[in-house]
Amino acid sequence: MKVLMVHNRYQQSGGEDAVVDAEVRLLAGNGIEVRRFDADNDAIQGLVSKIQVSAAQFGLPTAALSRFRRTLAEFRPDLVHVHNWFPTISPSIFNICSRFSVPVVHTLHNYRLLCINATLFRDGHICEDCVGTTFRVSGVAHACYRDSCPGSAVATAGMLVHSSLGTWRRSIDRFIALTEFAKNKLIEGGLPDDRIVVKPNFIDPDPGAGTGRGGHFLYAGRLTEEKGLRVLLNCWKDSPDLPILKIAGTGPLQGEVRDAVAALPNVEWLGPKSSAEVLELMRDAAALLCPSQWYEAMPRVVIESFAVGTPVIASHIGCYPEMITDSETGALFPAGDANALRSLLRDLIHRRALPEMRARARHCFSSHYAGERNLSILLAIYRSVMLAGKMVPSRPIPAGT
Repeated sequence: MKVLMVHNRYQQSGGEDAVVDAEVRLLAGNGIEVRRFDADNDAIQGLVSKIQVSAAQFGLPTAALSRFRRTLAEFRPDLVHVHNWFPTISPSIFNICSRFSVPVVHTLHNYRLLCINATLFRDGHICEDCVGTTFRVSGVAHACYRDSCPGSAVATAGMLVHSSLGTWRRSIDRFIALTEFAKNKLIEGGLPDDRIVVKPNFIDPDPGAGTGRGGHFLYAGRLTEEKGLRVLLNCWKDSPDLPILKIAGTGPLQGEVRDAVAALPNVEWLGPKSSAEVLELMRDAAALLCPSQWYEAMPRVVIESFAVGTPVIASHIGCYPEMITDSETGALFPAGDANALRSLLRDLIHRRALPEMRARARHCFSSHYAGERNLSILLAIYRSVMLAGKMVPSRPIPAGT
């Protein structure tokens, strides 16, 4: 089997990039011939490149599309698996694949097809104003893409053009949602329910269980409002009885984190940490904290935490109730409620409940998020679209532009 993996990398590498890298390694390590087609946002410099990227959203010829077509002709994959095409690759790649009867699978790591900001989060709260609407004027009016009304208008118009042309319905054989929550939200936004399947993220190889003997609580991720950093800092304020909170990561709110560290003796900021360093911190942690206030797709840190046997305490929002079994593999609290989180932590510490959750967290990883199970699900998806594709005669793929 030959798979062409397509991904537009982010300027700041994150969980989505790590998922793509892991998936490529998993497939290649199990006999699948994989070739990558990568792009990144670093090339968007100056007015001309911005105009070219904008034009790409409407299907106009670009260097990236020409390179994709050449790669398709040279590699001749059995299947194309797209993770992220925005903004430099453009959805026109789906139509190219459809024209030459190459099956396409598209993993949706965010809500870009429903929300130009991709997060369904605006001005400190969940926003679904554009979900299911025809023209999505709210996203333009609120400058949801890079705080720019013109940029939001162009990006939204490009999405609407492909929606009206039927790109999502006709040129993509299977969408992969990471959770049932995300699947239901995508259906609500108008994607065809018969083409969406659920396949979670995974961790491979297995990092092995930790001990939790450090006793600290850990936050690992971007220091941003939607991630709930302020909820954590408010929780630890005037709470000298709580164990050490270790914060790993960087982001817009790191100034507030510095101020909290200066004022609170039981809060530590570790700055940026590598994946290996984060895993070591998780091994020793009493619990991982995920106080998000938005609909996360499927946080990789939760799976990593389960993999080392560390329970997760998270907001009762989005995918978290689906991933975490309350009082078994972790605990849930009302999103944004620092007082509720503080009470929950004190109760868990008083009852010594967290150590008892470690074995169940580890079992959850083995049952749902290990590489072997993920490979089985992914290959079943590939085979289903390839089998359907064999019913349609394939056309030769010219190498020209």
